Amino acid sequence: MYCQHCGKEIEEGGTFCVYCGKGLEEEARSRGMYGHELTRLKIPEETRNPGVAAAIGFFLGWIMLGPVGYVYLGQWNWFWLTFVIQIFAVPLTAGVAYVILPIVFAIHQYQMAKELNDQLIEKRVDEGDNGGIRDDDFPREDR
Repeated sequence: MYCQHCGKEIEEGGTFCVYCGKGLEEEARSRGMYGHELTRLKIPEETRNPGVAAAIGFFLGWIMLGPVGYVYLGQWNWFWLTFVIQIFAVPLTAGVAYVILPIVFAIHQYQMAKELNDQLIEKRVDEGDNGGIRDDDFPREDR
């Protein structure tokens, strides 16, 4: 593996370069939770409200429809994954998962919405699309 900053060969699986000292963020991010094809996030066209995502996951979780929050976020892969997990988890845990899953759905969908919004904004900045916002729309202290 090679450092993305200085180009020198480094040990496989490292999180920083021993030569230049910079972190290897992209490699670490690709190995994270969303790095696998099954769990990879699809960046939506529009931002989503994290509070709405959390509310959908929490309230619908009580009637075994908590994964619907992932549909709101446009993440069908997460919908099917959590739907199957939910079907098996509730009977295998003698109903304990029924109480815990709505809370888990709410927290995860809230954080996923924030992550998706951040990725969408980063994508728009990289593409130069600022959504019609001009630089002079925001006051700056240095002006």
